[in-house]
Amino acid sequence: MELLKSFDGSAIDLGTLQEAYDTLNLETESTGKYIVDVELVPGTENCQSTAHSGILRLTASDGNTTEVFLKKVTASASQKREWNDRRRYLVYARTEARFYEEFSHILKHRNVPIPTLATSKKNLDSVLGDSELSGPVNEEPEAKILQHAGCFLFLSCAGRKLIQESPLSEKMAEIALNTVARLHAAAWEDKELLEKAASRLQRFGGSFALSMRNPKEIQKIPGNWKRFSDVFSPLNPDLFERKGIDQLGTRLVAIAPWVAKQLSVLPDQRHATLIHGDFKAMNVFLPAEHSNERDGLLIDFASTGVGYGMSDVAMHLSHSVSPEVLANGGEERLIASYINALKKVYAERGAGMAMCEYPPSVASLHYKLGVVDYARFVLGRFWGNASPEVFLSKADKPNVTLVNRNAKAALAFVEKTHRCLLELEQLSQIDERVVKD
Repeated sequence: MELLKSFDGSAIDLGTLQEAYDTLNLETESTGKYIVDVELVPGTENCQSTAHSGILRLTASDGNTTEVFLKKVTASASQKREWNDRRRYLVYARTEARFYEEFSHILKHRNVPIPTLATSKKNLDSVLGDSELSGPVNEEPEAKILQHAGCFLFLSCAGRKLIQESPLSEKMAEIALNTVARLHAAAWEDKELLEKAASRLQRFGGSFALSMRNPKEIQKIPGNWKRFSDVFSPLNPDLFERKGIDQLGTRLVAIAPWVAKQLSVLPDQRHATLIHGDFKAMNVFLPAEHSNERDGLLIDFASTGVGYGMSDVAMHLSHSVSPEVLANGGEERLIASYINALKKVYAERGAGMAMCEYPPSVASLHYKLGVVDYARFVLGRFWGNASPEVFLSKADKPNVTLVNRNAKAALAFVEKTHRCLLELEQLSQIDERVVKD
């Protein structure tokens, strides 16, 4: 079984599987029993160049079976890619491993719905050291060293009643936001926890944080926007005739450093928290639409770090919620639901905890910063070849952001980005004048 091969291609040792089984059966009579069989659950394997995963069914000597999710990342699996890309995937793997090994027990104690770490096995220090993703790229290690580099994460599985889908209805989006609010509330203004996260996870959370993106992306934005405008303007001529829309790409490039600075949140700042960093619908398991359950399960913490929770909200609503749901006050209702959940969960952390202060004006600013930051990423990373035909070819791929596979969602995103930009441009200009004075 390819999934159960170790970093160098040899079979993973049985002791690791036994440890995963024992961890997940600590409170059952089956603890201490030895594994007699391992099988891959049909239909669960997902093999990509960056990661290989699947659900294993472990059978013990007493006949008891336990399912465990295995996520495997190795340097050898992406050996055809340039070192800069391979390094990025390995740093992501290290971040997620550290999240589960060093932070998950604290967060689970604070009622954050995340999988249980059964066990982990990694060999990344020899190729990464303590380098950050946003730092200078170290020299590519020798092939014989990379051959043994990688990470295995054995995690508890999501419940059978939980599902993944995109786009989400308003009800499902509300549950998703209430779920991530639990993560944000658990670390809200917790300076000690956030200082550790800034050091051990991603200093500034987010898969699209400007500090760790390829500089070529931002250079492509003006040209990508010109091409996008030419292709999509016939679908909504009035939108593209608005003042400033034709310069949207240039405006995003100009304001990007200022926005990134505002979102470079330090552990001791007001409203700082731990953010998921890649909060799309496929990274949260949700109860079925007609279920009475109200709790989801967060997964995939490869981009987790310090930030403002609204960055997660802004990405989620653009990535995974249709424009029809966001229209007619839907966006405002979902944001309000998130803030209410954040305050409620924060208050539940302990009798001595006061309700977190998050003024509407501050929350709104953080949301707009998140929207514009995500727009910079989308235009630079995805819209170079955007067209209705390309969108149609990706229409049924839930992992792809909705604004890169649905024309109506893309145009609504353009309009929202323009609105947010107008306000942020004024604020950035005031900021510049204050600095000069």
